[in-house]
Amino acid sequence: MFRTAAPVRRAEPDGAAPVLPRLVRAARYAPGAAAAPYVPDPELEAFYAELGAPYGLRFDREGYAASARRSSVELAFGALDALGDLDAGQAPQLVVAAYATPDFVHAELVASCVKGRLPGGPLAFALSDQGPLTGFSALRVAVEYARRRGFTRVLLLTVDQSTQPFPVPDAAAAHTDSAVALLVEWDGGGVPVRGMGQGPAAQPDTFAGWDPAVPVVAGARLAEAACQLPSYEAPVAVAAPGLPCTGVWTALLEAVGRGVTGPVVVADHDPGPGRLAHCTLDCARTRVTGGKGNTDDGSGRGA
Repeated sequence: MFRTAAPVRRAEPDGAAPVLPRLVRAARYAPGAAAAPYVPDPELEAFYAELGAPYGLRFDREGYAASARRSSVELAFGALDALGDLDAGQAPQLVVAAYATPDFVHAELVASCVKGRLPGGPLAFALSDQGPLTGFSALRVAVEYARRRGFTRVLLLTVDQSTQPFPVPDAAAAHTDSAVALLVEWDGGGVPVRGMGQGPAAQPDTFAGWDPAVPVVAGARLAEAACQLPSYEAPVAVAAPGLPCTGVWTALLEAVGRGVTGPVVVADHDPGPGRLAHCTLDCARTRVTGGKGNTDDGSGRGA
């Protein structure tokens, strides 16, 4: 049975100060093994051809056959494995999967499959169609939903799947397979969460909660909006191109792995609609884990 609306938010304590979310565990999965040889599947190829026909899209058989053909579920599972075992006291109460491009396997749902891999049967859903800002939108939705339910732990799973049956605009295409898992928690239940914002890059309200003194991890497109941002020192890490959904979070893990600690602003910009998103995470106690399949993505930035 599904709710048709989010639960009513609990009353916030009078004078309660906003709480900064803590990133407690994080991992990236970037499989480096070569793609398996393509075995032609006439029925599947006919399905893709029929699927794209009403929109004038031709099934890219050559590109599909040459791609890795790793599904979003496979990538999400890899990130979960890299995150490590979670007991009942560490497991998330809410999981949100975020991706910028659709999964080419239509018989699987990432949120449903991930839910079965975690203890406690957490609430799980997915968010897409937000381009490079998808992860930020997913985190904001997750936090607000969790506050209404009284949850304190959220798992954000961002996925970039390079395999697509149809041509994808280069700005939105994932050039390699990648998935990042971020386990976030906070105290205070219904107390407001601070340090998050999203909106037009030219609108001052978008930057409410942005602390210019805090280190910044920048998305690949953030430099294009630099003239409109609050002043800050050079980013401590910059996302590699070709990873629209996981790039900036990969850069965050890279920064933490180099010893960046405390509050960190993570931000990216989508030049199409001219929107910018940012969030602040407390990385003072972040544990970055790795696992089989965590490799360099070819950009010179290891996991």
